[in-house]
Amino acid sequence: MEKQKRERSSNFSQEETNLLVSLIEAKKHVIENKKSDATTWQEKEKAWKDIEKTFNSASGAVFRDYKHLKIKYEAMKRDTRKRSAIIRAERFKTGGGTNTAPSLTTEQEKLKSMILFSVEGSESQFDSDLVLPSKPKEKRPFDKLTEKKLEIAKIQKKVITEELEHKLIQRKILEKELEHKDMIHELEKQYLILKIKLLKKELGET
Repeated sequence: MEKQKRERSSNFSQEETNLLVSLIEAKKHVIENKKSDATTWQEKEKAWKDIEKTFNSASGAVFRDYKHLKIKYEAMKRDTRKRSAIIRAERFKTGGGTNTAPSLTTEQEKLKSMILFSVEGSESQFDSDLVLPSKPKEKRPFDKLTEKKLEIAKIQKKVITEELEHKLIQRKILEKELEHKDMIHELEKQYLILKIKLLKKELGET
């Protein structure tokens, strides 16, 4: 019992690490799938069990169950992220000159590629020049419909604006007409007052 526990907790050899990375790389489309539905979970579990079977058949050393292999994989990814961050910081410090930080191992380069694969389309944790190029997004029918609605809304806004301007002009014209009528009315009033005065004067003289 003690021997079994000691073997399960023993460190991975370099050969085991290389083998594990290669097996995971072959199934990265399943392992690094970010969906969380039941079907995807079942596919991932099956992929890990397949990796466990192939790994132990090829290794022939200490038996590693798939849970232990997953833990090792996550640990390797964490180490790769840390090493990449150190290299990036050193590159920034030297202004792109000689980098004194230890470079990534072959396995870490593969892991980095898998991590980048898993975050394709989102902000990368690594250098921006290493992000996989994103494909130009094709416009979906919904997007085209939204654009058409926006164009119609712009045209409607323009029509409403022109209608308001036209109404303002009509209002100014009406105001001018009212002012003109008031002036005529005032002149007619003054004319009648003067005429009445003249009549009174003529009648008084008579």
